[in-house]
Amino acid sequence: MLLRRLRSRAWRRGRPLGAAALAVLGAVEVLVLPFAGGPAALTVAGIVGGAGLSTSVPLLAASLMLATHPQLHTALGLVVLALALVALVTCNVGGMLVGSALAGAGGVWGFAWLPPPESRRP
Repeated sequence: MLLRRLRSRAWRRGRPLGAAALAVLGAVEVLVLPFAGGPAALTVAGIVGGAGLSTSVPLLAASLMLATHPQLHTALGLVVLALALVALVTCNVGGMLVGSALAGAGGVWGFAWLPPPESRRP
């Protein structure tokens, strides 16, 4: 039990999970908001709706990859940040600004994240 707990802790510390969680929350907001149909949603169809999907789906994929491939955190952080900025134009002002802000913060955090130093035992 203790060994499994230590392995789990090492696995979590070796990944930018906080950055990925912020980016996923932002991507989900950008993806869901146009299809929510609520009073705050600006529903769009046609080419603009396709542009929103073609931005938010890769944003969600890059956000999930940030958690699964920590060795690519620099490149994926930049991709998430760029897609969050593109979402401002293509996806209802980036999910009413909240989605793009969350995804942008996750991208910046993923870019700046550093893996923990290796502990060397003598």
